[in-house]
Amino acid sequence: MSNAAPANLPLVFDTATLTPEALNDRLAEAACYAVLRRLMPVLRHDVAGALQPVRMLLMVLERRMQAAEPDLEAIAKNVTSLSTLTKQASADCIGALEWIGSSQDAKVTLRSSVDEAIKLLAMELSANGLALVNGISDEAVAAPQSFLRSMLMASLLAFCDQSAVTGTLQVTAKAGDSPQRSCLYLQMLPDHSDKSPASLDIVRKYRLIDWPDVQAIARSFSVKLERGDGWLTLELPEN
Repeated sequence: MSNAAPANLPLVFDTATLTPEALNDRLAEAACYAVLRRLMPVLRHDVAGALQPVRMLLMVLERRMQAAEPDLEAIAKNVTSLSTLTKQASADCIGALEWIGSSQDAKVTLRSSVDEAIKLLAMELSANGLALVNGISDEAVAAPQSFLRSMLMASLLAFCDQSAVTGTLQVTAKAGDSPQRSCLYLQMLPDHSDKSPASLDIVRKYRLIDWPDVQAIARSFSVKLERGDGWLTLELPEN
């Protein structure tokens, strides 16, 4: 069988034919996919954890139903418990799957998003010797779910991947350039301990997230991003 490509199919994609906006959209999409791949092991673990109690109770229920004299009262209680566990497991699984296509319209609070990041990035942060601190107290600060799940996660992973020191990564909110806008502020407070590259192998199964990835995602949302030595300021979308 010939491996030759069809005559009308270009062998090399010419990025020069794209506008700067279209090229950035492709870079942002690739960056978001890279972030999602980094989170997939945790999301799979969450799905498995949600289904585990259901599987265990099903085994118990099956044994009781196969008994010579089934305990109908116990079986009825198991069925009720199974219904409750199934509903919770379904909600947990749907929540994990929503990461594949987060809602662009739903607004979530910045504080809850940082709490979610602390949970999902626990292994990444630990392996990198980082402690993520949620310093956001204002529950009114909110942003689109799709924005926070891509921008916040990408920013935190970039700190994990690109920082050469360990320490505390603090997340706070501050006023933006206009009353309608708030900013997300991330600051690294190093403890001046060098990282151990060997410890990073357990989490770095995919490519690292770099600052150009974060910048591409920010441009795709038309928000301003500023970065310095150990800090990052990210403008939230206008309300």
